[in-house]
Amino acid sequence: MPSLRTYLETQRLSFQFQGLEQNTEEGRIWAYNPGTTVGTNFCCGVCWISPGTGTALVEIWGAGGSGAKMCCCGYGLPGNPGAYSSRTLNVTIGCCIFGNVGISCGNSDDLCYRGRSESTGICWQGNGTNGCMCAEGGQGGFSYCSTSTSAYCCYAANGFCHTRCAGDNCAIVCNYRGPGCAIHQAQSYGGTCNMAGGFSCVSFFGCYPSCPCAFWYHMRTPPKQYADCGAWITYTNDTDNGMYNWSGGSMYGYIHTLGLAARNPTHGGHYTACWTGNRYCGCYNMNGCITFSPPGHGGPPPHPCPDVRDHAYRGGHGIIRIKYIGTGLLGLN
Repeated sequence: MPSLRTYLETQRLSFQFQGLEQNTEEGRIWAYNPGTTVGTNFCCGVCWISPGTGTALVEIWGAGGSGAKMCCCGYGLPGNPGAYSSRTLNVTIGCCIFGNVGISCGNSDDLCYRGRSESTGICWQGNGTNGCMCAEGGQGGFSYCSTSTSAYCCYAANGFCHTRCAGDNCAIVCNYRGPGCAIHQAQSYGGTCNMAGGFSCVSFFGCYPSCPCAFWYHMRTPPKQYADCGAWITYTNDTDNGMYNWSGGSMYGYIHTLGLAARNPTHGGHYTACWTGNRYCGCYNMNGCITFSPPGHGGPPPHPCPDVRDHAYRGGHGIIRIKYIGTGLLGLN
């Protein structure tokens, strides 16, 4: 294996003959995300001050909805992703962009539903203009505890939108209810590009809670992540795999499939061991507090294990991204 020095020298010579790398973004980038388990945010919010004259592309995502605790037997829907908003601003030195990053719901002990995660909002002033943008947080997932009722019947009775398939109690159920899809979709305002967060779904195949059947989870990523309008990540819990049989196993398929959806696919890895190091740590309260999910992504649902509680997973916190491109001699690009 070549040393780092040899590798860098090879790359330098390659650039001399082939020109500079062409797939990097122009300008300078700032990103703000809390990224903590306990949900502490930036003290007094975020404040970005322009280093010069140019343009600033401001992008914000709301926090993703969290999956909800299921106790003993049951099933659950994933959380919905946060909304997206963006705007390009003309800035001069000293112009200010300030705001708050949304936090996902971390109340892992709340049974069946954790609520809607927080919005991300920013305001700007300077260069003769001012204004604000907001991207709402995603709706949390809904879980039900049941020992004898099929998942389809339970969600249909509570007004969740669904499409019934052939077979006994087989259906696709999505995390919204009511006459319009927008009711549980996160919305955004104030940008030149405003995109709703979308919603996640589950395919149920007629099994009852006491039967660990292989549900299909359909997780929606936020807009402008993996795809312009967001991507669909579909995976199944493999009941023949010992890791997936444990409470909390739904995160494995999500992370692995998510890695394969990128332009540079990777297998992705996710492992957390209990005290003895030989089983997944899915049934502890902390599992529902840690933000394993990427920024703005909804949290995976609980795993339908008989006689085992599952706290599901927390959604990803919101994020602010600013790309500054300087112009002229004072641009400080």
